[in-house]
Amino acid sequence: MDSKHLETRIKNKAYELGYDLCGIIKADPIAEYVTALDERIVRYPEYRHLYDDLYEFAYPQDRAAWAKSIIVCIRRYGKYKIPEKMSKYIGKLYLFDSRLEYSQEYSNTKAFDSFLKDAGLLMHKDGVAARWAAVKAGLGVFGKNNFIYTQFGSWVRINTWIVDKEMEYDEPANKSSICPPNCRKCIDACPTQALCEPFMMNRGICVAELSYYPTGLTPAHLRVKMGTWLYGCDVCQNVCPLNKNRWDAGNTFPRVDELAEYITLEKIAEMDEGTFFSIVQPRFSYIKKDGLWIWKCNALRAMVNSNDENYHKYIIKACNDSNENIRNMAIWGRDKLGL
Repeated sequence: MDSKHLETRIKNKAYELGYDLCGIIKADPIAEYVTALDERIVRYPEYRHLYDDLYEFAYPQDRAAWAKSIIVCIRRYGKYKIPEKMSKYIGKLYLFDSRLEYSQEYSNTKAFDSFLKDAGLLMHKDGVAARWAAVKAGLGVFGKNNFIYTQFGSWVRINTWIVDKEMEYDEPANKSSICPPNCRKCIDACPTQALCEPFMMNRGICVAELSYYPTGLTPAHLRVKMGTWLYGCDVCQNVCPLNKNRWDAGNTFPRVDELAEYITLEKIAEMDEGTFFSIVQPRFSYIKKDGLWIWKCNALRAMVNSNDENYHKYIIKACNDSNENIRNMAIWGRDKLGL
């Protein structure tokens, strides 16, 4: 099969299976991504450990010696109804996660995997820097908040496949950024100033990073700034003018409405391990099975930042929790509120 015919078949199949955009690039090292990591380590050397493990995503041949091409597919998730109040607690990407096995997106992605295998391709899934691959494929451009922007705004998920066949390749867009030169809305809105300048990010104080990958209690000076976010953060995307009118809530994602029953601050503060293991942890898997304390600490911090007296009793009760982290977060909240 000639490379043009294969490329056309791949793209047609991607669109048939619900992807909104598809491009193909050569499986070369992504030098720009390496440069970006280098710059962040120089800027934030104390957080080098958060960046060192990311370099491997720049080198497709290290993932698979046979790598020739990278297929990049984008699916928008800015088309789903968001349950009331959920958007201030959970980053929207995680509410509509196409990696969940009961979603149609998951089934379609598995079908695309099978299509590639049936076409005789060796493949390695999601092993490269996805945003950079998408930009190189001409599917979008970077915003100052480090997300890529398409005709659907930044509300998109990217999948990549390293494959073993050469094809005809797509080219990047002829502009490096879509943002107005003087716009700083995302930078000025970042709660912790992790987004400190265009195209730069201090991962060590990013709300999303702190919400699901803490090594202990969130530093006290960042707790108020984190607001009510429990898992992820959408502030820099929410304020972006390029995302205006880019969310079309005409579809329903499976089991989100049922999940909303459990994602309240008081229910998380008093959640038992059985509910956590069966309902919450499988849905939000960045926090592992030993991480119920993380959810409870996040909920207590959000209670403090909500300025709602109805939460005071939960904070007081948690001051006697058997878990030291939960207890210390509650004591901080009690003292902060003067309870």
